[in-house]
Amino acid sequence: MARMKTFLIYFLIFLAIYFGGQLLINGFIKTSYYKIETYDISEDQLTVTVMSARASKDDGFIEGKISNGTNEKSPNKYMKVELFSEGNVNLGEEYVQIGEMNSKDIKDFKVSFTCDNVKSFKVSFVTPEQKKAIDEEKNKPLVPEIKINQNVVDFVDSIDPVK
Repeated sequence: MARMKTFLIYFLIFLAIYFGGQLLINGFIKTSYYKIETYDISEDQLTVTVMSARASKDDGFIEGKISNGTNEKSPNKYMKVELFSEGNVNLGEEYVQIGEMNSKDIKDFKVSFTCDNVKSFKVSFVTPEQKKAIDEEKNKPLVPEIKINQNVVDFVDSIDPVK
């Protein structure tokens, strides 16, 4: 019986430490995020409502709803979120595929990002063609391809190294 009491005490201590640690970790994580209160949403057929926008020193997220308040079907679109620092420097952009939306449809969205110190953001919409062009532009190398003269390579390979 004494072993069961000891085991129960250790088990309760373990639970207290585990749940206390979880409480402290969650409290720290929640306090390390700050609200992003400055944002701009471009006018479009779709209406964006931001429910929560939070960022930390390293990352963040934006949650909200997109609705089609018109009587027309919205074509396939992407939501583009541009992220800015305090000095209005563009830190990056994230894309969320919205797809087609019927009249009066509402969709939830969440955008996660890994930019440092985001202070504001701008939401706009792009078509799949525009998104494809942006992706192709991103995939271009920064340095143009260097063409190698094969005669020079053959000459260099033919030289014996000095020993």
